[in-house]
Amino acid sequence: MASSYRNIHPVDEILTNLVAEAVPSDSQLIADRVLENIKVPQRSGTLLLETSRNFMGAGAGLDLQRAPGASRARIGGFDRTSTTYKCEIYSSEDSIAMEDIIDSQYPGSEEARIVKKVARVMKLAREKRAADVLFDGANFNTATSTDQFGGKFDAAGAEPLSYLHELKDTVFENAHGINPDSLIMGRTLFRALARSPELRGYFQAGSTPNGVASGNLILSDEAVISTLRNILGISNILVGAARQDTAVPGASSSEGYIWTNDSLFMGILHGSDAVQSKSGVRMMPVAAANMMFEDMKAGQYDALDLTRRNVWADESNLIKVIDGNLGFVLTDCL
Repeated sequence: MASSYRNIHPVDEILTNLVAEAVPSDSQLIADRVLENIKVPQRSGTLLLETSRNFMGAGAGLDLQRAPGASRARIGGFDRTSTTYKCEIYSSEDSIAMEDIIDSQYPGSEEARIVKKVARVMKLAREKRAADVLFDGANFNTATSTDQFGGKFDAAGAEPLSYLHELKDTVFENAHGINPDSLIMGRTLFRALARSPELRGYFQAGSTPNGVASGNLILSDEAVISTLRNILGISNILVGAARQDTAVPGASSSEGYIWTNDSLFMGILHGSDAVQSKSGVRMMPVAAANMMFEDMKAGQYDALDLTRRNVWADESNLIKVIDGNLGFVLTDCL
């Protein structure tokens, strides 16, 4: 029996390039920008983690002053830690009848259309994995907005900008004195901030207030992000706006947000400074990271009876919590 196309040509470089190409609304996908993408040399291995306590001073009771000729004070130390990882394999495929390839009058390649469809499924699934990790209070410090601040962000008299400023201090203390570098919000919460009287009161163009404090203007997305960056000093502010169909095949379409629309994550997600070594991957602590063994690739092969052409995509990665104390999940904000 003759070898199949996939056996003799397993990866199609043209389709692999297409699989990474942006299609409308792909800009809403933030998983690759939220997390550090750390290339790992093997599918499974060990992460070597530095213990922050080793760099938090000698502790109480140790006097560093010494008399002439006396021995120096010897500081203590704490064992560094490690955790294992195993990158999972994710893949999907679709097919098109050979006759449809010939008969189609739509512009463009039918194979290219199918690979973009397959890529979209893969990207949305990766987005969902990132959201499930970062917006899960079981992985990080967590509280509801009411428990943490006594009310929700959209309640009368609420001060959401002040709440976020206080949350930054909480993350700073939990993270051994490191400021958070990332803020991720659900889209509904983000747009509620655009309508917040407190946030609009902070916004101005140049040195001249625009009068928005009196409610004359609802802020644009860019204005909200700019104001949050200026006030909070957090550089990576991203909004989870992607939606996906959650209905089973054959049922009526039912769309929903991938990122919980009234939750947020604040923490340290960048600057991991990963270094590969023979014994594993050494990295400075971050709240979570994407351990990437194999980036997305694509190919195609024909059915043995030559009736259909199949297009597939594969990737291998793991979105893993590294240090739960370096992140905070705030829920029920609206």
